[in-house]
Amino acid sequence: MAPLCSLLMGVAYLYLRESEVLFRMQELSLFLPTKHFLRTSLVYPGGLLTWASAFMTQFFHHPLLGVSLLALAWIFILGLTAVIFRLRKAWLLLAALPQMALLAALVQTGYWIYCTKLQGYPWVPTLGILFSLLLLLPTLYNRIRGNAWLRLAYMSLVALAGYPLMGAWGFLPVGVMGFMRYEGDRRITRLTLALCAIALIGLVPELYYQWTYTQVEHKQIYLAAMPCFQYGASDLHEFRYAYYALALSFVLLVLQTWIKPVGQSLTALIGLVLMGAGIAGVKARWYSDTNYHKEIAMLNAIERLDWEGALKTMRSADMGKQMPPTRLMVMLKNLALFRLGRIGDEMFRYPEGAEQYCLCGRHITTIATPQGDSLTHQDNSTDHIVCPVRITQSGGKMLYYFYGKEQFSYRWCMEDGVEFGWNVNVLKYMVKTSLVTEDWNVASKYINLLKQTRYHKAWAEHYEQFLHRRKLMEHDPEFASILPMANFPNRLDGDMTLVEMYLLRTFSTGMGADPYYQEMTLVCSMIMKDINLFWPRFQRYVVMHQNDAGFRVPTHYQEAAYLFSMLEPQRESAMWPGLTNAQAAEKIPFDPSVKQRYADFMQFNAQCGNMSEAQKKQAFLPRFGDTFYYFYFLVRNQKTN
Repeated sequence: MAPLCSLLMGVAYLYLRESEVLFRMQELSLFLPTKHFLRTSLVYPGGLLTWASAFMTQFFHHPLLGVSLLALAWIFILGLTAVIFRLRKAWLLLAALPQMALLAALVQTGYWIYCTKLQGYPWVPTLGILFSLLLLLPTLYNRIRGNAWLRLAYMSLVALAGYPLMGAWGFLPVGVMGFMRYEGDRRITRLTLALCAIALIGLVPELYYQWTYTQVEHKQIYLAAMPCFQYGASDLHEFRYAYYALALSFVLLVLQTWIKPVGQSLTALIGLVLMGAGIAGVKARWYSDTNYHKEIAMLNAIERLDWEGALKTMRSADMGKQMPPTRLMVMLKNLALFRLGRIGDEMFRYPEGAEQYCLCGRHITTIATPQGDSLTHQDNSTDHIVCPVRITQSGGKMLYYFYGKEQFSYRWCMEDGVEFGWNVNVLKYMVKTSLVTEDWNVASKYINLLKQTRYHKAWAEHYEQFLHRRKLMEHDPEFASILPMANFPNRLDGDMTLVEMYLLRTFSTGMGADPYYQEMTLVCSMIMKDINLFWPRFQRYVVMHQNDAGFRVPTHYQEAAYLFSMLEPQRESAMWPGLTNAQAAEKIPFDPSVKQRYADFMQFNAQCGNMSEAQKKQAFLPRFGDTFYYFYFLVRNQKTN
């Protein structure tokens, strides 16, 4: 009962903590029930395994269903392990070790979900173990184990057929058959089978490489259908620990067949120690970065057009206290506020930050300020690895799409599809960007692909209605606010993978005829803290809206205008030529609270004259952290990726 209880507890915690991540995993995967998709998968060794894994991954579209199927598979593996390795009562605890390693392999993933090139990554280890154990079922194997030649022939058949279908996972049953001890086996039989198992594992991949899989790198032939944890020149060994533990668990299961019976108490103690070590290992490998989980939740919410849901996640009680947010989170927050029409009043009421991504299972050492820049340094040990994932991979396609930069969104979809493999998320943005740019044939092609999927057919049919129907798009809640943003002048430029900086510079130097577009130029000039860019955009914004019923300049725009007029009071006004900024400020209907908070800010600054900037950040935050004044003077050195 103990192994089963520990397994069920782990699965329950997996669902409660990782539902948003599991949903994201299936969005970053793809399964098509077509012969072409199957043939494409079988081009590489382990193709059937990855094909089946992609099929199972799609069920994470409903996280509870996906986790339930995973739990059933692990329970089945638990039972198979106990039967195949003839575990006596005291040794039954060993049967839980493979499941713990499988859980660790899944929950350690973190930002690697954007980098992995292995199709069906979440399910590959589970199905690899499951298929391997099925080949060792006693009803199949016990009938031939009395004949050494038949056993050798079966081992060879499993190796030769298993490698193209299961990749490296096909050698697990070969190793078990070669080294597992059966009563009645002679010493020469055991030695022969062990040597043959080693020879098969060493030679079969080489033979297939020479005659069939010539397109595979030679160094990868022994790791076929195994995840590759290498990014550029970085070899991320930490991600292999769970797979080392998985291999070790089967080594221990084989070794226990060689151990003579010992006392029940000693056996139970050994089992408990190993099980405790397994639980500690899962806990250590569980990727627990708060920002990662919040970021994933915000991405999922925005793709559902749940803008309030994204802001609710950003407002989480611990956000900005334990760790500053990432730049992507800040950008998603600004996007949500912009779409809700509240960015001018609420943009600075949320924590600011630029926390770096961390690819390893533990955090980068961080000196966190409550608001503003985050000071990070990299430990020289292998425990701390800066994540190579950029915003272009994690959220760039979404941001470009909603801000009207459709060609950039499509470009990064194409690059990620070619580099990391096609997935549902990429195809969806290729559909939506093609609709905005009126590339109807391209949009139709990807819609037809998504209509073949199990869970995205309704989504594809929804967007299919917009083909060749621009007027319908103009009245759709999603497209109506994107189309005015897509009127950029044609020019050849690039973002150098710096999504935020590119958008800031593009908008802050632009001028628009559409009020929606113009407001974003004003917002970006404020974030850039550029006085010269701010005034012309502020003037046009006011002119565009001054005749609107009940119009008032949002608070943060007032704060920026008042601050800039105070910083350069004698400079000629860009809004009213012939007047100074100080004189022009008298014409702007500032709320009394805006002027008063500025006066209070400056008075408090005088009182804190001897403080360092870091100390001022702490002191000013409770009173002025929700103002543009705080952002302008005390939020510095933000780094984007």
